[in-house]
Amino acid sequence: MKTVSKLLAIIFLMGFVACKDTNKEEEETLAAIEEIETIEKELEVIAVDIEKSVKDLEEALKELGDDLKEIDN
Repeated sequence: MKTVSKLLAIIFLMGFVACKDTNKEEEETLAAIEEIETIEKELEVIAVDIEKSVKDLEEALKELGDDLKEIDN
């Protein structure tokens, strides 16, 4: 009977430790997902800024080209 009790206690402890590890892994996964989402948001902001800068540069180049055409004429 003692052997059965010890075996049940060991199985219970193993299950408890396994659940504890699963919860820790889940927390780490959620933290990683949050970090990835934060980085994605930052990348979106950077992409918008780059697009705006590209448009500004294209306008400046067009104006420069127009000015050069006027000087040539």
